Amino acid sequence: MAELRGAVVGAAEFQLDCDFGRDGGRPTHPGPQAWILTMAVAEPHRGQGVGRALVTEVARRARDAGRTFLALVPQDGDDVAGRETFFHAVGFAPIEPDRPGAAWGSPVTQILDKGA
Repeated sequence: MAELRGAVVGAAEFQLDCDFGRDGGRPTHPGPQAWILTMAVAEPHRGQGVGRALVTEVARRARDAGRTFLALVPQDGDDVAGRETFFHAVGFAPIEPDRPGAAWGSPVTQILDKGA
């Protein structure tokens, strides 16, 4: 959870031990994986560093759990371009850019370097 002046302004749900997609024919992602399952930031607080702080905290926890790679699969919805800009800004890159529902991911160290 991300709080500002006592109010929740963002949240992330994540899994620290995940081999997402390997059985479904997705390519092998490097190293032990962690996945962001869901993440949201309240509209009035977007663009203020809340999302970056959430991703950075998940990356810290992933590193502390011995994970070397963090990924997510974007959900459908509005503002695809804005989400993709955010993903790039925090260090993610598309893993399978030509596949519908493509996962995005990055080595945990890269995310931590960008979040510092």
